[in-house]
Amino acid sequence: MSRQPEWHIMFRTHGVIDPRVSAFSIGDGFPKFMEENNVDLGTLLVIERVDVESLHVTIYRRPDETTPVLTPPPSPQTDLRPHFRKTLRATNVRVSKSTRLDIPTAFWRSLGEERFNGAWYTLEGPLHTVLVKSGTYSSAKQTFCFLTKGWIDFVAMNRLNLGDTVVFTLVGVAEFEVTMV
Repeated sequence: MSRQPEWHIMFRTHGVIDPRVSAFSIGDGFPKFMEENNVDLGTLLVIERVDVESLHVTIYRRPDETTPVLTPPPSPQTDLRPHFRKTLRATNVRVSKSTRLDIPTAFWRSLGEERFNGAWYTLEGPLHTVLVKSGTYSSAKQTFCFLTKGWIDFVAMNRLNLGDTVVFTLVGVAEFEVTMV
């Protein structure tokens, strides 16, 4: 499992109402990142927050250069089967009874919420296969689907870490193949 390159960028937040949407870069980390990755006008950066100190960036070039730089494209075989990709956050890997993995809304909606309401799934990982339970939580405004009981065992047995990106490919009615990117 190779680590992806890292650039250290300092951000300072301003604004009192919502600091999540009012940040700017200080220091030379971001210009260095842009230079080393040939980011120019027309390049799309998809930035995903991993945790309070880490971001995961996928770079897409202009239409004539569609291959992402930091995240390899999924294989054609994987594209044909239902799948989702997650970059692991602290809440996904900490050792706690409440550790869980949230399933992206678009994914579970495409299959139906009822498939994740207490069902057990087999996760075939890179090193070990583990049985995990799914669950749902609904509030007045939103519904969430998770992998819960057994998930932390899967993390430990497959040596997953904060910041790792994994792809979950549905290979059976209640079975996912989980691969590292």
